[in-house]
Amino acid sequence: MLRIASLAAVAGAYALVAGRAGRADLIPPVPQIAEAFADLISGGYRQPAAAEQMPAAEEPAAEEMPEGHHHHHSSEQVETLLQEGVTLQASLGITALRVLFGLVVGVPFGILIGLWMGWSRRADDYLHPIYVLLRSVPPLALITYVMLWLGHSEAHRLIPIVYAVATTMVIPAYHGVRDVAARYVIAAQSLGAQGRLLLGKVVLPAAGPDLLAGFRYSLAVAWMTAVGAEMLMAENGMGNLLVGGGLWSSRLQTRSDPAVIIVGIAALALAGWVMDGAAKLAGARVTRWAR
Repeated sequence: MLRIASLAAVAGAYALVAGRAGRADLIPPVPQIAEAFADLISGGYRQPAAAEQMPAAEEPAAEEMPEGHHHHHSSEQVETLLQEGVTLQASLGITALRVLFGLVVGVPFGILIGLWMGWSRRADDYLHPIYVLLRSVPPLALITYVMLWLGHSEAHRLIPIVYAVATTMVIPAYHGVRDVAARYVIAAQSLGAQGRLLLGKVVLPAAGPDLLAGFRYSLAVAWMTAVGAEMLMAENGMGNLLVGGGLWSSRLQTRSDPAVIIVGIAALALAGWVMDGAAKLAGARVTRWAR
């Protein structure tokens, strides 16, 4: 109940501020946000309200109606997005797929590097300086260089996500292995466990809570990197929707539709919350013993 109350309080506070501010160009009122949301979900093909419908005698002929103009959209930016075939659910789905790809590739790679560094002192001494240098590079800084190698393709949007996830997962894997209680290792070794058996039955399970906490953090990093890459170099996804919704229309002309931006931000927050909740539940089942 407290969680629901906190969300309701945030929504109520926004509605109050938007109502009193009188700045729809910065803080759009709730009805304007709802209209932009409905347009972006429906693709603009909504039936107008009965009061807005024109009498039969005044309706223009079908051939006089511009293609796609079945409804007066909430703003010029929404009109532009819909003409390009952009919808909220499609954009969110595309970004979610990029996030999932980054997780599927980046998480195992980061865990392997972290386990290797944590398990082997020699590997740690050799790889740690390189890792410190690499993790200091912002993932989005790789976009231009990847484009030099692979051209303008999906790769320059996916590789930064994989890179961000992998570098994030190294630290929890590394410390998960290093922080395993010595008594567990000694007890297993006294019973004859060595090598893979020691790693698979003792070290990895003991490091499980750290790995799952790192995975949840990597999930947030993947979303942030994906949207940032899309805002810089993408023709689809949530980053493209946010840019089309208000940051710029050209390098010489700036325009905004804050309702579209707020709809996009809210959709990203909800998607991230759902995926984090699923990861938390899965982690709780996997590490029941940790409680």
